[in-house]
Amino acid sequence: MAREDSGNTSDSHGATGLADPKAIDILTAEHWSLLSTRSLGSTEVFARASIFAALLSGMVVALSFLAQATEFGPETAMVSLVLIPVILFIGMTTFVRSVALNQEDARWVTGMNLIRHAYVQINPALERYFVAGHEPEPARGPLGQGARQRLRHLANSLTTTSGVIAALDSILAGAIGSITIGQLTDNAVVSIAVGSVVSILAAAAHVSYAARARETHSPADAG
Repeated sequence: MAREDSGNTSDSHGATGLADPKAIDILTAEHWSLLSTRSLGSTEVFARASIFAALLSGMVVALSFLAQATEFGPETAMVSLVLIPVILFIGMTTFVRSVALNQEDARWVTGMNLIRHAYVQINPALERYFVAGHEPEPARGPLGQGARQRLRHLANSLTTTSGVIAALDSILAGAIGSITIGQLTDNAVVSIAVGSVVSILAAAAHVSYAARARETHSPADAG
């Protein structure tokens, strides 16, 4: 008769941990749960990015028609200063959410690595069949969870969805600055210069935010 022990989970033969025949079922269920969660996060990122891109495209088309109708009169600038901040706000919220989802995705990947590591412990002969990571430590590459943002990694960061959104946000911020100064000074050179500076500062702010978020969600949190 098997001994009952409320403080120790075991099967009828007293096996515990990875030796428990039920362990593989539990790990498999958790693996699929993490995959589903990753899929939901990816879907949300692409949906938000698509909405932002659609609104941005619609605004550009609307301003183009308005500019033709008013012959680039002051009405165009005024409407631009109303519409662009709205689209910029949507872009910024999209960027913030994308960064958060990136961090969550890195955590789920780390969880799946841990599960694959358990699979290898259960059956070491399977290790050579895993092409994905199966080490308990998360990735520490340029875009890895907890990795510091470096200038040499900027090119890789720009290829991500959040990087593209950050670039568009920076352009919108620069456009606001350029249009505003253009209305105040009526000097094209000054307005372009101010717009460029504002775009650079906005880009730096986006990179700084993403870097702080990446460092805050350290790899230790996923273990």
